[in-house]
Amino acid sequence: MKNPLKEWDEKGISTFHIKTTLVAGAGTFVDGYDLTAGSLVFPLIEKSLGQGLEGSSEILFLSIILGNFLGAIIFGYLARHGRKKFYGIDAMLMSLGALAQAFISTPLQLAVVRFLLGLGIGADYVLSPLVNAEYANRKDRGKLMAISGGLMWNVGALGSTLMTLAVANSLPPELAWRIVLASGAIPALIVIYARRKFPETPRYMLYIKKDPKELQEKYGIKVDQTPNVKVEWSKIWLTLLLAALTWYIFDIAAYAGVFFGPNVIAQSIGVNGIIFELIVLLAFAIPGNVISVFTNDKLGRKFVQAVGFTGMGIATILFALYGLKSTALVALSLYGLSNIMSQIGPGTVVGFWGIELFPTLIRGVTSAITVMAGRTGVITTTLLVPIILQSQGLQFTMILLGVISLMGALVTMFLKEPKHKSLDEFEYLEGEIKT
Repeated sequence: MKNPLKEWDEKGISTFHIKTTLVAGAGTFVDGYDLTAGSLVFPLIEKSLGQGLEGSSEILFLSIILGNFLGAIIFGYLARHGRKKFYGIDAMLMSLGALAQAFISTPLQLAVVRFLLGLGIGADYVLSPLVNAEYANRKDRGKLMAISGGLMWNVGALGSTLMTLAVANSLPPELAWRIVLASGAIPALIVIYARRKFPETPRYMLYIKKDPKELQEKYGIKVDQTPNVKVEWSKIWLTLLLAALTWYIFDIAAYAGVFFGPNVIAQSIGVNGIIFELIVLLAFAIPGNVISVFTNDKLGRKFVQAVGFTGMGIATILFALYGLKSTALVALSLYGLSNIMSQIGPGTVVGFWGIELFPTLIRGVTSAITVMAGRTGVITTTLLVPIILQSQGLQFTMILLGVISLMGALVTMFLKEPKHKSLDEFEYLEGEIKT
């Protein structure tokens, strides 16, 4: 059976693709905004809530990550019952969770609303890239997913940095951190309505809903027969394990910098935390995302991720061995090099694997499993990095993170390459289509 959606796959980029990409990216923006904001206002919350490093990190980060975990499980399963049906509920949860942060008065209350926020973000981690990939054309799918994913995450991080810079020195500390965290609700609120307006994805209509009439009405695509897809897990479990493992490895290495970079690392090289984050994002992270946007469709996901992991690992180890003993400029350059390599590679494409390598019928579940693996990596970082920092010091911690990054490059080499392939090819590769 030939690719029934070939007509859609071969279309060029249209305003529809641009709109769906930006709307999908808004959720990723919120995640980047809020996790970065949490690290930037970390010292203010420590004083306000009377918590130490470990206690504050658990309240700020572990609660939101546990929410991510549960949100991914629930909405990954629900995606089989409709993409559009739940595409907006995730943004609503993010809005409520972010806004409620302005009104809390105890550590427990903050943990609860951060969990709610995390629930929405976890759902969005599954739904946004999945929907964006199923809307995308074959040739530019990597570019569109890179924009809505890694690039928008770091644009969100930049937004929270600028917001913190604007209010940190002009408002009382108790008010400043509340405003910074709550303002993450704004982009989520904007897209709730927009997400409800888009039609169901063509692949959901064909492979799950099996409604060729609606497919023709919404997309102008005529399909003579509806394929029946049989998923054989025995053929896909190893691919899924490798995909999940790369995200787990990346989040261990990357989120150590997200959580503790603006305070622990910046202080160690004598740079203000907010300025440190601003330099890293503008000079290194966002340029890395832009490079990946224009290269991952040409060079391939495997290549850019393997090179990115390798660059991360080497630069992080050099930062530990030489940067911490050198000038702030040298230290910042080495740390920045790790960030640019990170965003050229896994920081942009690590979320692609759970979506691009699996059939439509289980794409929500496979995406959720890789998301949960990444969130498990973040939980690992949240629980262990403060302990390792306090017991072994910053240099040992950074060397360890560098070695972990190099392991990510090795695992990447065993993944399949989805560059320029139709998602329909993985219906055939990973399942069985009967005509």
